[in-house]
Amino acid sequence: MALFSLLSQINSSNTNWGVRARLIRLYKQPSFTNKDELGSLEMVLHDEVGDIIHATLRAPLYERIGKDLTEGKLYIFRNFIVVDNMSTFKTTHHRHKINLFRKSVIREFQDENFPSFMYNFTEFEQLAPQNQPDARYLIDVIGRVVSYQMPFEGWNSGFKIQNRQLSCTLWAEYINDLLPYLENSNDDEPVIVAIQFARIHQFRDQDVKVANTFHVTKVTVNEDNDVFKAFKKKLSINDTGDFKMVTSSNYDIYDDLANGKAKFRTLAYLNDH
Repeated sequence: MALFSLLSQINSSNTNWGVRARLIRLYKQPSFTNKDELGSLEMVLHDEVGDIIHATLRAPLYERIGKDLTEGKLYIFRNFIVVDNMSTFKTTHHRHKINLFRKSVIREFQDENFPSFMYNFTEFEQLAPQNQPDARYLIDVIGRVVSYQMPFEGWNSGFKIQNRQLSCTLWAEYINDLLPYLENSNDDEPVIVAIQFARIHQFRDQDVKVANTFHVTKVTVNEDNDVFKAFKKKLSINDTGDFKMVTSSNYDIYDDLANGKAKFRTLAYLNDH
């Protein structure tokens, strides 16, 4: 067996695997019996060719090999169990997932040539209602916010993807990080939001919307990195518009969708135009 395997090569035949991967997403899953206690540490990883897999570390192992892990860093994972990915909502399309156990080893390493695929943005064509996007798989999207509403503890925003419509809903703690940007936004300084691992919903006339999923979804706003810079640079004049907060409790998101005030562009779309 090679010293390290690609994620596409691992299977359930043994537990002696070794992989090198970048940590895309790291989040804590509460215990099923007590939401105030840690149940597991969940991870999403990619290897040097861009294949992605989910990994789980149970709470008893957290202090030994999990507490110092950091998103974006590179790690070697050794000695783990490979099982079928039976999650209801999947962070990856890999048929397997990794379960770390007491013999598992995680060690940080450095490699400036190791690629970074922190986002996997969904192309707008895939969100068209007629394509019936698979709601089992969580997706990444990026866009400019042009309107928002604050109903109760949720945040709604309407977007338009070329001639297709998309609504986004965020709840609870996801709102707190976003609100300061929204409250201070203007047309000269747009609010660019990337949502990682959003859940797909289809509603009404089979239109598509996205929403956060506890606890995996990550919302990033106006980051100073190449992804956000590329998106902002490619925003055309037709993508700009009046930014507004909607306070009416009977506001219908489709008003903005119908008159074109709510606009959204995926990174894939901008790269092609």
